[in-house]
Amino acid sequence: MKMLLRCFLISLTSSVKCYGAYINHLKLEAAFGGDGTANEVAQGLVGGNTPLAVIPYGTGNDFARSAGIPLGLAAAMDLLCQGTAAPIDVGFVNGRYFVNAVGIGFDGRANYEAEQIKWLRGPLAILLAIFRTMRYWKAVPMTLTVDGRTISRTTYLVNIGNGPFVGGGLKLTPAARIDDGMLGVCHVADIAPIKIILNFGRLKTGTIDVLPEVTQLTGSNIIVESELPMPVHVDGEVLGLDIRKLDLRILPGAIQLVRNP
Repeated sequence: MKMLLRCFLISLTSSVKCYGAYINHLKLEAAFGGDGTANEVAQGLVGGNTPLAVIPYGTGNDFARSAGIPLGLAAAMDLLCQGTAAPIDVGFVNGRYFVNAVGIGFDGRANYEAEQIKWLRGPLAILLAIFRTMRYWKAVPMTLTVDGRTISRTTYLVNIGNGPFVGGGLKLTPAARIDDGMLGVCHVADIAPIKIILNFGRLKTGTIDVLPEVTQLTGSNIIVESELPMPVHVDGEVLGLDIRKLDLRILPGAIQLVRNP
């Protein structure tokens, strides 16, 4: 491990903008952290030739799951050394790139709750945040348009995934792939929280679409609108709690990611 680390320039920063000048001169950029860290690093890599490597060490690590990157530190470091760079898609939402998912409504609020939990890490923190949010969250009217198809309903949540996993391993968009040129969409209409709890196992297996409240789609251009405030997260980081409109699209093959050959 120590020998490997000597090969890297280690930069501790709160923003990719602080070291943007280095990016074009690097052979590889490794993000050590969770989905938010991968997102931050990816902002400076889109459209360039420097590959991204991910060493997952965050709360959910859903981007790593979606990319097939091992969650164990040793295995992830091995992949960093032995993997090959291949193009993957990146999403674009309201002027910002995302690598894994955007959550709207219940998803966005639960993510905010998870950020307030300082004494617990990993999937347990996410699970606690989900159940906390269920106690008070109410569905709001939203209009979702996916490649011209429109759904206007009172909506519990919308999840838009470049990959299949969110929330520490939940499959809301099980058909999504990070290299297929499409975004997966999961729309959940107004639903009783007890129904989610009783079907929680289906979130793990990717079969939640058997419920009549759930609609799953794919598309490349997506608009989500509401007259009421929408809490939104992007790759596990709060984008805002009072957003009224989101414009999303997919950018095929926008970055290079080190993956299994």
